[in-house]
Amino acid sequence: MRTKDPEYPAAVEAAVETLRKRARQGKTITYGELSAELAAQGFDSIPPHRGVMTYLLKDVCLHRNEDGRAPMLSAIVVNKASREPSDQFSSLARSLPFSRPANWSWRDEQQQVFAQHPEE
Repeated sequence: MRTKDPEYPAAVEAAVETLRKRARQGKTITYGELSAELAAQGFDSIPPHRGVMTYLLKDVCLHRNEDGRAPMLSAIVVNKASREPSDQFSSLARSLPFSRPANWSWRDEQQQVFAQHPEE
C-alpha cells in the first residue's frame, strides 16, 4: 500500500481505532501486532517496519490533531525487543506541528495517551 492508494485513509482510520482501543486498555502494541491487526481488517500490505508504516503512524498522530497539541497516539506503538517507540517517533515528535520540547520524553507522551483514553 502507498499513501496515494484509495484505501490509505481507511487504513489510517483502522489504525486510529486499533490504537485507541489499546490505549483504553492501558497497553502498548508492537509494530508487528499493529501490522497483523490491520491485515486482519483487510489492509494486508502494511509491513511493520519502515515504508508505509512510518507515514501511517504520522497520519495517525495528525488525525483530528492538525495543530499537534494532543498526545501523539502512536506513542503506544513499540518495538518488540526494546519495548520503546522507534527513533522515527522521536524525530516526528520534535518536528512540526508537534514540536515537543527538548526535555520531552516518549514515556510522558505515552502516559498522556493513556490518560486521554480512559477505560470504558
